[in-house]
Formats: sequence, structure tokens, C-alpha cells
Amino acid sequence: MNVHQVRLETVRKDALDVLARLGVQDKVFDRAGLAARSPITGELIGHLPETGREQASAAIGRAAKAFAAWRRVPAPRRGELIRLLGEELRAAKTDLGGLVTI
Repeated sequence: MNVHQVRLETVRKDALDVLARLGVQDKVFDRAGLAARSPITGELIGHLPETGREQASAAIGRAAKAFAAWRRVPAPRRGELIRLLGEELRAAKTDLGGLVTI
């Protein structure tokens, strides 16, 4: 087995390791649902839960309420929160880039 083959066989483990570092528990991928496969190897990484019409509608309603609350936050504070979000994204950019690659 060459180094390239070994690397391809660890795609699932790499993906789950990155997600764990980002705070996503791997148990969320163990359920039935839509298969998430690596485009590199075709290897099954996990399953993503399917969302029905009612769940989607509820999520849209929650998002609308959150947006209404967000609009009431003063612009300087919103800017500060966006800056903090940017810092978090930059701190995780290696892992996020790894997920995009996987």
C-alpha cells in the first residue's frame, strides 16, 4: 500500500477529527439519513439528518425571529459581534479549509 492509498483511506477519520475540533459531535453523523460521501474516495463519512417540511418551516420561523432581534441591536454592537465571528473563523481556517478539501 502506498502513501497515497493510506491517505485516501483516512478521509472519514480526518473529516470526523476536524468536525470534533470544531465542536461537532460525531454521533450526529451515525444516524440514518442522507449519505455524506467524500468526493475524493467516495468513502462514506456519515449520514446527515433529513429535514421535513414542518421542521424546515419551524427553522425558518426561528430565523425570522432571530433576524428581527438582530435588527434591534445597535450597529456598533453588531459590528463588534461580526468582528468576533471573523476572529473565530480565522482561528479555525485551517480546519475549515481542510473540510472544504475533504
